Amino acid sequence: MEIDKLRKEIDAIDEEIVRLLNERVSVCKRIGVAKGGVGVIDLDREKRVLEMVAARSDDAPSEGVRAVYREIISMCRRVQRPIMVAFLGPEGSFSHEVALKYFGSSSKLLPNRRIRNIFTEVDLGEADIGVVPFENSLEGAVNDTLDCIVEYPVSIVGEVVFRINQNLIVDPEVTSLSQIERVYSHPQALAQCDGYITKHLNDKEIIVTESTARAVEHILRDRKGAAIGSKVSAELNELKIFEAGIEDSPNNYTRFVAIKKGGSAETGKKTSVILSIDHVPGSLAAVLNSFAKNNINVTMILSRPLYQRPWEYLFFIDFEGNLSDEKCRTAIEEARKKTRFLRILGSYSELQ
Repeated sequence: MEIDKLRKEIDAIDEEIVRLLNERVSVCKRIGVAKGGVGVIDLDREKRVLEMVAARSDDAPSEGVRAVYREIISMCRRVQRPIMVAFLGPEGSFSHEVALKYFGSSSKLLPNRRIRNIFTEVDLGEADIGVVPFENSLEGAVNDTLDCIVEYPVSIVGEVVFRINQNLIVDPEVTSLSQIERVYSHPQALAQCDGYITKHLNDKEIIVTESTARAVEHILRDRKGAAIGSKVSAELNELKIFEAGIEDSPNNYTRFVAIKKGGSAETGKKTSVILSIDHVPGSLAAVLNSFAKNNINVTMILSRPLYQRPWEYLFFIDFEGNLSDEKCRTAIEEARKKTRFLRILGSYSELQ
């Protein structure tokens, strides 16, 4: 039969794929020996590989090819040395989804209850990479992350803009909202679903949790409770999604950043800096003019209070370009002269 013949062709192709995978792993082992066990992660190199294979895909969907190659890269990293990736929350959190998707299942994923713990693990060398939420399109900056970036000697090596879908998650036996007495979730998720809660859950007790994934775990012990969280966390705990997509706005995105200890590469599409300026009129404008006159587009400005000086602020600034670009270096040095201090957080691109 024709189908049997075609399946034999697939079998032969699969054998060749496995042979080439073994060959790739062998080469990666030799690279690991040459590196001496350090520098396992090279996000710029991995980004170029993913872009190359996606560009060469024909009948195979490019995103599917990317997904396959993320796992291949993760597997090849592991034969050199499994990379340790710290993330916020238990399994099923949005941070866990990001870490798993972009660093692969062959990485060792380390859950943490607090953002500060992620920075501590990276600083102590217990994690190679930390994945932390930086800002949300609806709720703004994640202040714990900003404060820790100031405090710890880390750099930003990549970013991900992740679409956030919030779901009402219940025990599989629940068939009506009248059976629900309590709603568990993280404050940010509750704020993102305020309209739905007001309309459908206004008479329920609201219980705040440290993460959406932790909220979902409560439902395993509380059959009269509901949680607001991710589809993945519902699936991991074998719970039911009573209603999907209950966030108030469809434009609900969280920007996550990947951090590591020490400096970052000088390549990428974006650079982040943090700076402090004199508390006088025109000081911020003078700094921004350093970028404007070098034709550099500033894409974000965030401020955080200086704890030692009431009503004075630190500024986080993102701009297009990287440290290998002469005009970016010129702009930074000009800006530095107009600040109390300026620290480069890194040049990086979006993780692929």
